Amino acid sequence: MSYKYVGKHGCDVALRMGYKECPDENAYGDAYYIKDGLKWIFNITGLKKRLGVYSDDDLRKQNYDVDTYYRVKNQQEESTDDEMQSLYHNLAVEEGEPVYLEEGMYLYPDGSIR
Repeated sequence: MSYKYVGKHGCDVALRMGYKECPDENAYGDAYYIKDGLKWIFNITGLKKRLGVYSDDDLRKQNYDVDTYYRVKNQQEESTDDEMQSLYHNLAVEEGEPVYLEEGMYLYPDGSIR
């Protein structure tokens, strides 16, 4: 079965960070992602279980990018307000003016809907 892993450690994040997709029918999601000789980790707990290892160092020995996994994991999640403000800027016809959504609701530059 072919599928794409999404979320904080998803395929799209790996690609944006410069990892290259390498098709492999035995890999998680039918591909692995590699950069500078290190493999992207989607789910560290699942990977350890699948490989039968217990420590991060065991993964490092097998060329998995443990440090990037934790760096991505610890990044501050983009807030909902930031997402709504970004949406506003994508939809705005005139900067500073509310964007009409539907049924009398407007999206304002601060990300609020009223």
